[in-house]
Order: sequence, then structure tokens, then C-alpha cells
Amino acid sequence: MATDSGGDAQDTDVRAGDDDARHHHGWPGLRFLTWLPAWFRFSVVAVIVFVCAVVASRPGDDPAPVHPVGDVAAAAKALNSLTDPSPDHDPAADFPADFVSVQGTVPKTVRGPDGTLRAINPGGGCSGPAGDTAWDFSVICEAHDLGYDLLRYAEHQGQQLGPDARRRLDDRLTADMRARCDGNPRGSLAECHAVADVYTAGLVVNSWRQRWGPPRHEPAISWAVGIAAIVLLLMARMPGRRAGRRRIPAPRVATLLPAAPRPPPADAPHYDRYASFLRLVSLAVVVLGQSLLTVAYWAGVSANWLWLVTWVVQAAPVFFFAGGQANLLSWRAVQAEHGGFGRYLTERISWLLRPMLAFVLAWVVLPLPLDLLEAPSERVAALSRLIAHPLWFLGVYLGAVAATPVMAWLHRRLRFAVPLGLGGAVALVDACRVGFGWGAGGYVNVALAALVLQQLGFCYADGDLARLSRRTLAVVGALCVPALLLLTSGGGYPRNMMGTPAEPASNINPPTFCLLVLGVGQLCVAMLLRDRVSAWLAGHRQWRLVCFAKSTPITLYLAYLTVLTVVLALLGVLDGPVVTALGWLTGPRWLAVLAVLLVPALVLCHRFERRVQLFSPVEGIESHRGRLAATLGVFYGALGALGFVVTGFAGSRATLVVLPVDSLQNLVHLLLGWYLVHTARVGSCHRRLPWLLTAVACVPPLLDPAPDPLVVGLHAATICVALLAALPGRAPGGPVRPGWNRLLPPMLRLPAPTSAARSDRSATPPTQPAR
Repeated sequence: MATDSGGDAQDTDVRAGDDDARHHHGWPGLRFLTWLPAWFRFSVVAVIVFVCAVVASRPGDDPAPVHPVGDVAAAAKALNSLTDPSPDHDPAADFPADFVSVQGTVPKTVRGPDGTLRAINPGGGCSGPAGDTAWDFSVICEAHDLGYDLLRYAEHQGQQLGPDARRRLDDRLTADMRARCDGNPRGSLAECHAVADVYTAGLVVNSWRQRWGPPRHEPAISWAVGIAAIVLLLMARMPGRRAGRRRIPAPRVATLLPAAPRPPPADAPHYDRYASFLRLVSLAVVVLGQSLLTVAYWAGVSANWLWLVTWVVQAAPVFFFAGGQANLLSWRAVQAEHGGFGRYLTERISWLLRPMLAFVLAWVVLPLPLDLLEAPSERVAALSRLIAHPLWFLGVYLGAVAATPVMAWLHRRLRFAVPLGLGGAVALVDACRVGFGWGAGGYVNVALAALVLQQLGFCYADGDLARLSRRTLAVVGALCVPALLLLTSGGGYPRNMMGTPAEPASNINPPTFCLLVLGVGQLCVAMLLRDRVSAWLAGHRQWRLVCFAKSTPITLYLAYLTVLTVVLALLGVLDGPVVTALGWLTGPRWLAVLAVLLVPALVLCHRFERRVQLFSPVEGIESHRGRLAATLGVFYGALGALGFVVTGFAGSRATLVVLPVDSLQNLVHLLLGWYLVHTARVGSCHRRLPWLLTAVACVPPLLDPAPDPLVVGLHAATICVALLAALPGRAPGGPVRPGWNRLLPPMLRLPAPTSAARSDRSATPPTQPAR
């Protein structure tokens, strides 16, 4: 695949490696930020990241509270005594008998400042910056801490007192602080109320962040380092000020390559418009189909016949098929320019990670105002799962892109034997998964199924499928229908090709051999329609529409979400029935608020996608550090995307295959992948800073109070690799060492410099890279 920009890059910016065009085209707002002081830019980024991190680190929803019984009922009674104290009733008498043994706290009864009896935790106190303050908030803070101990006790007993219990405790503390200020102002009533307001704000924010559930001890140090890593990654990615830059010659690199040409025009004779059309339409059909099935379930439509709809709207096989065609042609284009694996990854992945990150950041922030409006948490969670659905496509697709060089090497030698062998492996894994209860086999099939369909895309790119007669395609496609009926009725496979809330079991989660049969049938239909659709795409207006959709996929997706939320609000399927056509505008409809919030996100994302890239790629870079940065970038980008699929955007923890992940960790992974791919693209991976930032970004999981061994091993290994890459070594302009190349598979080895490049290098002394 050719690079996104052409021309010869003769010099490199010390701070970014970009040219003067960046001052005319860039991301929205960043051109203005480049003229602001560094401390101001740092403050803006830090505040934005802090807000996003607070939202992303929120725990998942606690189970719905039940009517307390036994000792938990006694705890609820004691909590009522704390929130509604009286002068003659001792709250400590209401505590459960085993409270002291469970919590290790001995309640103490004292007379409060207002004359009421209060049960307190003697070891507690105000946790604000001023402690118990000059107005002596000690007793009321200690009573509040004891109430939190009751919430923890109820959770330990297997029941929860519900979010209302914590709200009442916080309201009691706020009222007591204000009453203390009025009763003992100490000559500074306004200052006392200001301190009380600050304490209340911190209290409410912390309780909201914990979803008004039982107070929990959290890894504050790990989160602080994670937030710092996000800020540093974003600051390193932002451009520097124009006035402070200087230009130096670009360093020569290990493999000196000619500048890549611009992408071929859409009217070039070898450009396949139909494959581009399939990639776009298949992804749109899957998104629309998943929404249709979910909304139909919410609206109460019977699930008896929805499985038939899934056979039509499950177009994932077509997406990976068309993506395989593009991946193979891109790899061959890079090889034709004497490029290698690192250059291929950066050129193929960079366009995908940027809008993916923008989409994730938008949805991480959007639930914040919805929660402040007290939108139903279960409804927001259901909608967020629906919105995050396409991320698994993109995460798996990143892995398929990275596997293209190896799979292309196999395709060149074995042709149709590769997809046939992989398809047989899918069937074998299915048998082991069902027969022996091998749960991990589902994850194996995710990779195998994606590679099978990608290999068929390779065959299409080489013209092998086009040489099949229409009769053959029609017969094979027709045979897939009875094969699917046989597999779903007597073969033990689910009848759904796409998971629905009513029937979560499907042939896509995990992918099965039945899905491959459906994919073969869909590909036969696609090949039969190829000539007719290609003739339609030859029209100028039709192709301009396709090109617009290709250039702004996330913008269109946000526009679709805006329309979807308005429709859901009008129908009332998530928020109760709507009596009048405009009833959703008059009531506190959170879906209407969400639709309004999506509009500015849609506008900004449109500008974000339509702008030319702020940083120009450095042509010809191909080195071991570049390959390492690109590989790690793709790995962590895919890990972050797939992590959000299993955790959602609600802050809950989940397990991705065998790796525990959470929302904040997913955000760090996605940012790290985006940054590493960028450094490989612009050539800054030869400096120390990117590798030191990589090491810092991998530190937070190591600081978790109860770290998982696999998480520790993965991030510790990445830190070691990053520190080794940061060590001073051979200048990028030095010769390629044959010993390193022998360690790589043949299809991934660095190409040897051409004779012209060797003579040019001998005539010009190498320059050290900018530090």
C-alpha cells in the first residue's frame, strides 16, 4: 500500500518530523494549541485526561439491593439510627452482634455537637486536606466513617444496602457540617461554609465515582501513574511550537528506499472499487443488523423468527474477505518499493487506530453527563454494549493485518490448500470445544476464522475466484443453505449467526464452522453480483458517495448513533412509553440528552477525520526498532480495542481470554499502541523518549495491590524490551547486520540496500539521529 503522502522528505523537524503543511492542515484545535505555552497545553491535556480517567476507572454496577434479612437487617437499622440521630437513643445498640469481629471496629457512643447521641469510629476522621478543620468536624466525620463500615459489613455478608444508603450518609454529613458552621462559626462563617462545600464536593464526586456502592480501597498509586502515562503519551504526540523549532537533515536509515508514490487514483484500471464497496457495506450491515436485533428485543418483538434475520445481516465474513484483498495488495506494494514488515504495518494501521481512539474517548466521556442526569444505569450499560460492538471487528482485524506477510508467503506456495487447512482446523477446534469442554478453543477459532476468510480474499486479489464459472458459484452458494440447516438442526450448532439479548448463544461468539459455511455462501453471492455492482460503481456520483463514507467512518457511525438515540427516545423502548409525539422533549428523557451530546462529537470527529494528517511519514524507514515499535503498537492497540469489548465503557473489570483488563488499562493500551505506530511511521522510534514512555505506560499494572501473574509478566517483558531499545546503539544509517536478519523468518527479513543506495551512502557520511 502506498503511503498517504508523496514527495521527497529532505529534512525532519527535531520535535515532530513534519513539514510546513501542518500549519494549514491538522486536527481541530491542535493548530491553535501549538501557539500556546507548554504549561497551558500540559494543563489542558492533564484536566481532560483526569476527567476521562475518573470516568473510565468507575467500577461496574453493583447487584440490585434486596430486602435485608438477619444481621444485614440489623445493619440497616443501625444505619437509620446514624442518619436520623436522636438525643435519647444509642445507635450502637442497633449494631449486629458480629460487627466488631467482621470489621474490626468497636463503635463508641458520644454526644454530638447538636446534643444527639452519635455512634462513631474512634479511628476515623475527616479525610479532607484540612483534616478535622478549625471548626472541629471530628465527631460528625467519625460517625460518617462508621456508617461506611456498615456498608462494607453488609457487602461482606453477601447483601448490599443499596445506593440510597450511601446517599443518606453523605447527606447527613453535609447537613452536620453546615450546622456546625452555623453553631460554631469562630468568627469566619463564610470560610467555614466554603470548607464544608469543598468537603461535600469531594464526598459526592468520590461516591458518584464508586456508583454509590460500598466504599472500597482502590489502587490510587496505580491509577495516578496510569493517568500520568496517558498525559505523557498525549503530550509527546502533540506538536511543538513553531517558533521553537529548528530543522536538521533527516538521518539515513538502515534500508535506503525510494519515496513511495501516492495511492493509485480511483479510476486506475487495476483499482478494485467493488472490494472497497464490500468492506464498507459489510461493516455497515453488521452494525445496522446488531442494532435492529437489539432494538427489536427491547421493543418486545418475539425472538422466534429473529434468527432468520441474523443469516442475512451477519456480514462479518464478507468484511474479513474484502479486508484480506486490501491487505495482500498493500503488502505487495510495500515489497515493490523494497519495504518491509514495519513499514507495511505503520501504513496499514495508522489510519485505523486514530479514529478508533477518537471514538473510544468520545464514548468514555459521554456517560458522564448522562449519569449526572440520573439516567438508568442498566439502560446506559445496554446501549454502551451495543455501541462497543464494532470494536471487536477492528481488534481482530488488526491481528489479521499483522499476520498478512506470513499468510501471503503461505498463499504464494499453497494457494487454496491454506484456507482448506484452516477451515478444517476450525472444525477440529469445534469438536474439541464441544466434546471436551475446551473453553479456550473459542478464542483459537476467532483467529482461525479471520485467517480463513482473509485467505479467500487473497485468492480474490489474485483472480483465482474470478476464474470460477457463474454456474459453479451458484451451485456452491445454493448448497450452503441445506448445509446450514443440517448443521443447525442436527449438528448441535446454534441457529443464530449473531448474538441477541434473547439468545446470546450464536455462531459468532465464538466463531464456528457453521459461520464459515455461511461465509462461503455469502462470498458466492458477492461474486455473482460483482459485475453488476461494479458497473453501478463506475458512476461518478455513486463512487463519490462511497469515497465519502470510506474517509469518515467514525463520523458516520456517530451520526447513526444520533439518529438511533432519537428513534429510541421517540419509541420509548428504553425509557417508558411516549404518550405524544413530542413527549420525549418535555420530560427528562436521557436519550434525548444523549442525542444532543452526540451532535458536537459528530462535528468534531468529522473535522478530525477529514483533515490531512498532522505528521508526515518519513519515507524509506525500515529498521529493527521501527519493526519493534510497529509490532508492539499493533499488539497493544488490538489489546485495548478488544479489552473495551469485554469490559464495556462502564469501568468494570473482565477477562480477555486469560488476561484481566479494566477500562483505564484499556485506554492506556490503546493510547500506547497509537503512539508506537506513530513513532514508527515518522521515524522517532530511534530516539530514547518513545521507549522510555513505553516503559512508563507499562508500570501501572505492576503497582496493583493484587496483580495477576500474566499481567505482570506481559508488562514486565515489555518494559525490558523497551529499556533495551532505549539503549544507545548503531546509528540508523549503518549497514544491516546479516546476523539479525537470520533470526527472522524469510518473509519478514529486512531487504538489502540497492546498489544505488550503497553508493549514495558511501558518498554521504551518515548523520546521527536527533535526540
